[in-house]
Amino acid sequence: MGVRGLTTFIGANAAVYLKPHELHDTKLVIDGDNLCVQLFKRSQNSSVPLGGNYDVYYRIVVDFFEKLRLVNVTPYVLLDGGYESRKMAIVRYRMQQRIQKMKGFHLPSIKLATPSMLREVFVDALTASGVSFMRCAFEADDEVAILARKLNCPVLSYDSDFYIHNVQYIPFVTLSNKVFHKVSDKAGENFKIGIVERKQSKKAKNRSDGIKCVAQYGDEDAIADGEVEAYHYLDCCLYTIDHLTGPHERLGKEMVPLFAVLLGNDYIERRVLRPFYEAIQIGRVNRKINRHERRLKVVLKWLQNHTLQSATRAIIRYIKGDRKQMVYRQILTAMRGYNCEDCTSLHYFGLDDNQTVPEPLEDEELEQELQTQLGEVDAETEPKEDIDVESLLDDERVQDDLVTASDDDKEDILSPPNVSCAEESAEGEEENPPRSEGSDVEELTMDGHDPLAEQGLIRNKFTDRNWPEWFKALYRAARVPRFLADLLHSNLFINYPQIEDIRKPDSNEQSIPILRTIFAILKTAFKANTTEFKYVTRRVKSTGLMNIIISDVSLPEGTTYDPTKLPNVILLQKLYEESGIEQWQDLFRTIKSVPSNLRLYFLAIIYWAKNCNSVNLAHVHAVIICVMQLQIVDKALKSLNRNVDQFRQQNQSYLEQQRKTNQTNDSTSVEKNKTTKPSTNEFNRTFYNKLSSGTSRAELMLAYDELIQHFSLNEKSYGERKVTIEPETMHTLACFQSVCFNLYALTPLLGYPYDNLHMHELYSSVFVYNVYERIKARADLYEYEHSSMLRNSPALLAALGVMVEFVQKYVPELKERKRAVKVKAKEKKLNKTTPQVKRTAQTQVAPANDWETKNDTTESDDEEFVDTNNKFSQLLSTG
Repeated sequence: MGVRGLTTFIGANAAVYLKPHELHDTKLVIDGDNLCVQLFKRSQNSSVPLGGNYDVYYRIVVDFFEKLRLVNVTPYVLLDGGYESRKMAIVRYRMQQRIQKMKGFHLPSIKLATPSMLREVFVDALTASGVSFMRCAFEADDEVAILARKLNCPVLSYDSDFYIHNVQYIPFVTLSNKVFHKVSDKAGENFKIGIVERKQSKKAKNRSDGIKCVAQYGDEDAIADGEVEAYHYLDCCLYTIDHLTGPHERLGKEMVPLFAVLLGNDYIERRVLRPFYEAIQIGRVNRKINRHERRLKVVLKWLQNHTLQSATRAIIRYIKGDRKQMVYRQILTAMRGYNCEDCTSLHYFGLDDNQTVPEPLEDEELEQELQTQLGEVDAETEPKEDIDVESLLDDERVQDDLVTASDDDKEDILSPPNVSCAEESAEGEEENPPRSEGSDVEELTMDGHDPLAEQGLIRNKFTDRNWPEWFKALYRAARVPRFLADLLHSNLFINYPQIEDIRKPDSNEQSIPILRTIFAILKTAFKANTTEFKYVTRRVKSTGLMNIIISDVSLPEGTTYDPTKLPNVILLQKLYEESGIEQWQDLFRTIKSVPSNLRLYFLAIIYWAKNCNSVNLAHVHAVIICVMQLQIVDKALKSLNRNVDQFRQQNQSYLEQQRKTNQTNDSTSVEKNKTTKPSTNEFNRTFYNKLSSGTSRAELMLAYDELIQHFSLNEKSYGERKVTIEPETMHTLACFQSVCFNLYALTPLLGYPYDNLHMHELYSSVFVYNVYERIKARADLYEYEHSSMLRNSPALLAALGVMVEFVQKYVPELKERKRAVKVKAKEKKLNKTTPQVKRTAQTQVAPANDWETKNDTTESDDEEFVDTNNKFSQLLSTG
């Protein structure tokens, strides 16, 4: 959810509200989606995401949970599900923000765009780490807080809403990235602290403990000779609601939900309470106090003088008569989120066997209890209370910096709802977007239900109570993406934009037939009569959003779907038949011979190449080279080193020796692999197993020496010029990820006719982008790969030919797709270099990971693009 400004306020007063804590030997409930994004931000320190560096991200997630294992922490991860109606305004606002950042295609702007399959790779990492996790039907915040209370353990997140929930809360940004080891006597008066060196050098491995001492306090002999307590821990800060509510008469616990309401959260916006804010009398204020802090302190101190009932009555008095009941119901709804105790995950994780779990209150009982606490709202006119901000903040004022508040100051102090979200939001906390007439931010109502239309408590319509058990099992185990809840419950699909060209139709367009099949399956299985859903996406050449109605959705004629009779490959075959693949029957016969972990991925490549007209052979080559790197080279070398200079420095002598050996004995074998035409029938399990186990280490090392450079961007920028990304290339690759994402969602519904995609083993966006940009201008792709990229790797070169030929067989038009290439210009342009440019070039520092190697063939600046499909195009360069 998020409470605006609260993270900033707590951070500014960290010494008061956050207490040092050692995390070890405990259970830990984790806000999964929040952690997913925070670790994604951390992954940018080691690589540029560029739409999906899944291999790097996967390792960072696995490493994080390895640290928790070292400190004996048992994590329980809860993931968000579908969107509730109250979240739609903020979802649309964030979509517009992302679109706005994509306009210039500068790296600093687009690098924070989360890849489309980030959450699916996160789930893969959780599975590999043996972590217990569950996907909630909709938002997970309440479930996280309830589970933590029942387990009496901390919550890890970076969502300001957990400052309001009655939980032990560890903000993610306070958690150390290092594992500490502490040895102390029983009294804790003498201790020694060290850092656990998990990645030790060869020399350090000779030490038995692998711990580097960093601090010591007290008598060393007392630690060495007496009984000691030793444990690993992660350093962090812990917050509890007691830090906000006591011991200095700050606020009663029962008042905290109302405190969140007045600040504004997803349940209720501050604009609803604007009359209350406008009634507050503004005195003189200290401009040195932050706007968020002033607002928080005013509300906090005002609530200290009230009971829950009197505060609610005082707020309602400022609302006009015909709106009193509406605002009252919204306050009830907001407070319900902090009082619900129904906990699904406790049963799901099997943690309630020996515990007495009280029955949660039903909606009616909870409503009655809240109404009793708040009191009834009537139309009686009572004297309205005057609130003097000057007196509330009297202890905060600085006399020489006080001014009389104007109307603008009044807006600034209490930040009414039309304040800019960009100004108000703090990193890691949720914000409510501004709403104005005529804006593109259109509020959606789910299932035609207006949340303000009913009397009394607004009950939660967003549950999985009516979902059948087979679908619940898939969804809670996170085997399908979260958007299926939106399709099922709300007939809605939100197409979050990737890093793509906004001048073109959205990158999900060619995947809509797959999406239609998913929707048809869901509605058929649930026996619903609905045949249309709303598709929310970006506008072309605009930062605005639009709603498209996808209608007449049904299963293909002559097909059925029964969730008890799976797997069902017929629906997938129909999808490929309708996409225009003429040899679809042969494709599905042949794909059975392909290694199981690559079947669905190559089906995705073929679907993408067929339906996306911008795909050419260079794209297919780049994607398949990436598969070989991640599947063959990485797994054989077991190397996680992606630094070009470090790798070459560590293996320089070995690489040089192997090159000399190859120069003398490999000429015949390389020529043979080059001239022999590959066959599509060769792409089978026997071929793949031989490639995986039979390729020599020397060949793989030499291949990696050529390919490692593509895991980092070629950042040859000059002066202050920003690194830009090719929009057309990124858009085509975004289309590919869209196909993969939709097929990933469809496969579990079909009963896994093929193993689902594990993108961290298949795709790295920056690698594919770089390889494509390097080879796209080559007139003969195989010749270039033979003479440059894979010149010392005949087995990989032959495998590349086999896999590319497999794709071309089913998408023959790939050979005819236009592709611009470079040729040497006949005349060099005069080099008119100014003295200033020369001075700049002399001071320019070469990048650490230079793309060019001594054996590489590079293009010069005096090359021109020529269309190989136009035999007259070279004439254009003669004049």
